[in-house]
Amino acid sequence: MRHAGGVMNGSDPAAPVSPPPVLSFRHLLTEAVGTFLDEARMSCALTADAIGELIVTLSRYREEGAPLFPMAFVCDDLGHMLAQLGGHDPIAIGIGPRSRATIQRALKQCAPLGQGRWWALYLLRVPEGFAYGVFRTDPFPLAETPLERLRRADDGGPGVVGVLQLADNVLELRGCAGLCRHVYLSGARVDAASPPEVMEELADALTDGVATASRERARGFFKRVLFEVMQGSHGALVAVLPRERAGSMLFVDGIILPRPLDVVGLLERYHADPSDAAATAVRATAQLLRGMMATDGITVLRADGCIVGYNIFVRHPETLASQPSVVGGARRRTFEVLSAALGTELTAAFIRSQDGDVICRRARE
Repeated sequence: MRHAGGVMNGSDPAAPVSPPPVLSFRHLLTEAVGTFLDEARMSCALTADAIGELIVTLSRYREEGAPLFPMAFVCDDLGHMLAQLGGHDPIAIGIGPRSRATIQRALKQCAPLGQGRWWALYLLRVPEGFAYGVFRTDPFPLAETPLERLRRADDGGPGVVGVLQLADNVLELRGCAGLCRHVYLSGARVDAASPPEVMEELADALTDGVATASRERARGFFKRVLFEVMQGSHGALVAVLPRERAGSMLFVDGIILPRPLDVVGLLERYHADPSDAAATAVRATAQLLRGMMATDGITVLRADGCIVGYNIFVRHPETLASQPSVVGGARRRTFEVLSAALGTELTAAFIRSQDGDVICRRARE
């Protein structure tokens, strides 16, 4: 007698089950990259598919559980690219066809070498496919990164395309002459300011009171250091005091330096005399700021570029936790306290949440 269940649903349990339809954005990404390559005068369907693989893999790249943020560049002329990006001492690692498998192998072999901005990955288009390796860059906080140099490069010469993760699932695809796409691989709001725009805003706030002759150097220093901090897994809060202020009634606990650290003064000493000692002071200050921002609490700076304190905490109003408009944990509530003080105690407030979202708010002029 046939099983009642078989009669009820009218299906044969032994019949093969067809796989469900697959929904994928991959072809859309590859098409968009192909259009980008057309604009960069590097048209190639295989390259477009390979760069799509590079983008997807770099979006949350990890080795042994640790996040890595290598800069990767695809080019047609290695010597031209090195001159354009300020690169040196290329080391050839491997070669393979223009395929996803080659991209995965190149990242596996090269990405761990690209930590700390010392080395970047290159993929040179050759008749056989991609010849890949690494080249040396300059991690000095006052030196432009290869991607910064590419951002201001003109449109002449052989093609170069750079890829860099800006935040989890957010990447920059960059060509010469201002050609750029920000690629969002998650449900993040695309109408929100991009991470580079937020870093620009915070760097502007930190140097608003710096003398004009020194401001651009100071902005570059803070942008590079802050961007490295943003790539870490730790959230961060920054409060910016008006120029020449030494503290605020907002702060109830933490470490206020006996004397604010004059970052701009250190940068100017190096500019006047680029000695080894002055360069070491600049590097050490960058590392100090990175370390401060990796601690809990708020890092406090001033609008003249001085570091005032770190590991700072504020008192939360009792009503704040119950407000339905405040979504998030303690860090988000602290950010709302800082934001409420803009224009009185503070000139800017910044948050980097642990999931990678970044916001900078400034006092209205």
